[in-house]
Amino acid sequence: MKRAVSLSLAATVWIGCARDARAQFPHVNRKLTARGVTIHKAVLLPAQVTVNKIGVKGAEGGVPQAEQIGGSFYSAVSTELALRGIEVLPNPLEQAKDDAARYAIADLQARYDNVGVQVRRRPGSVEKGRFTLGDGVAKFEPGAAADILVFIRGTGHVLTSARKAIGLAEWNWIGMGRMSQFRGEVTFVDAKTGEVLALIRFARGRDMTVKSGERFSQSLREALHDVPLPLPPPKG
Repeated sequence: MKRAVSLSLAATVWIGCARDARAQFPHVNRKLTARGVTIHKAVLLPAQVTVNKIGVKGAEGGVPQAEQIGGSFYSAVSTELALRGIEVLPNPLEQAKDDAARYAIADLQARYDNVGVQVRRRPGSVEKGRFTLGDGVAKFEPGAAADILVFIRGTGHVLTSARKAIGLAEWNWIGMGRMSQFRGEVTFVDAKTGEVLALIRFARGRDMTVKSGERFSQSLREALHDVPLPLPPPKG
């Protein structure tokens, strides 16, 4: 009986901790921390999010809500930047009038993904200004009036009810690790030079297919807290 109570208490404590947002220390280019670069306007590229469903036998493919989650992520980033004094310019995809405009967006996203591999491997080098997408980004028409381009990425998985039951029944760190999770990434890139100015990341031990807007807002507010932006973080 005592053992059952202890296990139940341990599981409750761990689950409560796992569901909290965990923002990683932001990596910020020295040009931004020294105010050598100031940010007033931003263009957010469409969020690219992948969320898989994990069942008893393993991965079962992507969840149908992935696009909705990406939209919530995009909206949350836009809202949090606005609260910090940055004017968010229109979504370039919504403004795209032809295939050429859509191709330009896809090309820029691909360019970021190529550089993003190295950024994730050596995030500390962001502070030294060692990563750039190249000054060709200045040709991106939707970003002509912007100071930064913002790239949004996310990966995660959600567990089926059966998989959750197995994870709880195992009562060990392996089982506890098999919970729904999401990792988000927001990168600031100088809209004129292509230099990576900041890498902001967070992890969330929650199912992001529900209450995604609220959960993204909480996570981003913590993750952006120490990033030098025009206005201080909102209180509360």
